[in-house]
Amino acid sequence: MKSWLALLARHSVSEGGSYQTKPVEVLSKRFWIQFVLLAAIVTALGFYRVSDNKVQEQNVIVELQLRLTQSSVRSLQFISDSINYISLGIPAIVLATGLILKRKLLIRNALIVLLGIALGGLISATIKRTLKEPRPYEVDKRIAQLSVGGSNSFPSGHTVEATAAVFGFTVLLYRTPLAVVLSVAWALSVMFSRVVLGVHNFTDILGGIAIGCIGFIVIRRLFEFRPIRPS
Repeated sequence: MKSWLALLARHSVSEGGSYQTKPVEVLSKRFWIQFVLLAAIVTALGFYRVSDNKVQEQNVIVELQLRLTQSSVRSLQFISDSINYISLGIPAIVLATGLILKRKLLIRNALIVLLGIALGGLISATIKRTLKEPRPYEVDKRIAQLSVGGSNSFPSGHTVEATAAVFGFTVLLYRTPLAVVLSVAWALSVMFSRVVLGVHNFTDILGGIAIGCIGFIVIRRLFEFRPIRPS
């Protein structure tokens, strides 16, 4: 058990393997450019989502569902449900490992991922309650509901969570080419499954990506304001 935890600790790196000792400016010009650009993207997608253009997206969903089989539906449902175990489970394991080994770097990185997901989820829930956009299967009888959908449609909460998690996995926890490929492939699979299962439009996915990015960069920037030395 101890050897496994040590291996996990060695693979969790940050910013070239060490932390700077001087404070990082939170409200930097680069941060604001990223934040404003992402916020503008979410706003534009929100306006698009409430327009009649979503009918075109629904037509694509109908075509995709016509190609489904029972086995493919089960596979997509499994991929969609994996969000509950991977996006929160991996950083939770890293956090527990950091607490056991008393590694501040692991604790910090895991908290950035978890809090980034939480912030993205909060923003997503606020927008959902504001726009109150129905899900594709609620407005188009041609589309079957093949998965559980929570509240309103825009943006996709699964996508928000997967995006923030993937940034955390590849930027903070496991900065290797294999980790990047596997993480991105998993996230894209989750996003695609939500569309084909009839619970989201493509616009919902794009909005979720942007919000997931916002959640991650905001929390990461806040943590960088008070860097810590590795224990």
